[in-house]
Amino acid sequence: MKNLSVAILLILGVILSSTGFARSIAKFEMDLYDSERERPIKLNIWYAAKADCNSELKCINSKTEKPKVAVMSHGAMGSVQSMNWLAYPLAAQGYVVVGVNHFGESWVYGRENINPAAALKLWERPKDISIALDKLAQQSPFDQTLDLENILAVGFSSGGSTVLALAGAEYQYELAQKHCEENASTDLSCRYTQESHLPELPQEAYGSFKDHRITQLIALDPAAGHITKPESLKSIDSKVLVFGLENGDFLPIEHHAAFYQEHIPGSQLETLKGNEGHFVFQDKCQLDIKVHGIPLCEDKSGVNRDSTHARSIGRIMGFLAKNQ
Repeated sequence: MKNLSVAILLILGVILSSTGFARSIAKFEMDLYDSERERPIKLNIWYAAKADCNSELKCINSKTEKPKVAVMSHGAMGSVQSMNWLAYPLAAQGYVVVGVNHFGESWVYGRENINPAAALKLWERPKDISIALDKLAQQSPFDQTLDLENILAVGFSSGGSTVLALAGAEYQYELAQKHCEENASTDLSCRYTQESHLPELPQEAYGSFKDHRITQLIALDPAAGHITKPESLKSIDSKVLVFGLENGDFLPIEHHAAFYQEHIPGSQLETLKGNEGHFVFQDKCQLDIKVHGIPLCEDKSGVNRDSTHARSIGRIMGFLAKNQ
């Protein structure tokens, strides 16, 4: 846990003590392969580990017969390894957290496999997650049967759109042109289309990716609102919490986070009203990197990323407690 902030470690301490027994959070990697698409799927998995494990399998420290599962999806060109700030607290609450890295976008596959155009192939992402869940059911690395019928899905940016697609959101890519002609100066997600252009779209790109195993959903400053069919959102029956930024620097809230909340029945919108930027939902970091001109690691004046994470974790845990 060396990358976690003091604030998050304090929260972990409260969570651990409230469970009534000590948990040691472990993390490991798992490699899967989708032969149909000829596509690798690398997972990062966090879980509460038993200290006295005598099995060749991973031993889960759980009070329930079937441990809960949370899946995670990262933003464009990122990795779930930048979401430790939320993965560890969820694991401390008893979730087996399955982070899915998307091939072509994530650096975990090697920089030689990064293809900026992959960020536009949104239809590949939800399939990565559904297939990962299928394979975990078939070849689980754990000593207990996981609850794979009531899954929490968490996504950041493009990952937020991904988990919404798993809940039933459908894309209409043709909407991008008009939106970006009018909003390119403020909606930086338009840069991906400008730089790579939409690939030739297969029929499956327009279909439904709904996975009925997803029953709860958290979208952190989600992208792709401008190309999502409003009518598809009205059919979502998962419990949904959306985080948006009132003064965001990447995705205008009215076209993305607030748009989703407006059209998803019963969904909740948590709006951060300070100067928080898009990448506040990533782990604290020291890299001198900018994404379309926006610093990945440097927050605006008055923004404390540790505090934002702590407040967000509190809101998320409250949401989950009310929607068990």
